Amino acid sequence: MKSQNQSILSIGSNQGNRLETIQKCIQLIQLEIGTVFSVSKLYETPSWGFESDSFYNCAIAIQTSKSAQKLLSSCLKIEKKLGRIRSLHEDYQPRIIDIDIISFENVIIDSANLVVPHPQMQDRLFVLLPMKDLQLEFVHPIMNKSTQDLIDSCKDKSNCKVVSNLALP
Repeated sequence: MKSQNQSILSIGSNQGNRLETIQKCIQLIQLEIGTVFSVSKLYETPSWGFESDSFYNCAIAIQTSKSAQKLLSSCLKIEKKLGRIRSLHEDYQPRIIDIDIISFENVIIDSANLVVPHPQMQDRLFVLLPMKDLQLEFVHPIMNKSTQDLIDSCKDKSNCKVVSNLALP
């Protein structure tokens, strides 16, 4: 049996039926990537870094036999399946789905196409609040801070409100 890696993913959507898209995304992750063993509440949050409709955001914790690079590739494929079209420029934009790898086995990865832990996670309440819901013993491997410590020191004061509970797939 292959060894299992634990990863935290952040999922967001601000186009179309946001709830349905996020639910489909979680189901596809369960089917194509690994076991989803914890799901946060669903939050509605203002767009971050650009003007647009509000996002729905959540976090999930998974166990997968995939490497970090294969996890990234699988996440990108699921985004594409759900209708995401990536732009050539790197500005923040509205999107039907966005899957970010927040952590992977509490290791530090700094490659051309993947940086883990996510380099801006500590600056985003829409990532940190759902992470707290997962009730994991997460400690940022660079900052040496728990999720609650990261929330306490976060400068983002966006209004992130719970809109729904999400079920495990």
